[in-house]
Amino acid sequence: MVRLAVFLTVLALVLTGVTASALAFSHGHIDAGIAFLWPALAIAMVLGIAMPGRQRT
Repeated sequence: MVRLAVFLTVLALVLTGVTASALAFSHGHIDAGIAFLWPALAIAMVLGIAMPGRQRT
């Protein structure tokens, strides 16, 4: 259950950052697009690595 909660949180954060980046790129704001995109990717990688593994019993 914890894995699902972490996954959904990461998904929401990444999609928010990617959406903001896409909107900025579509309006021609390259600097803002990059500024929104790299934290979204960093969040995905850091929390993806920190996600708890499966418990084997």
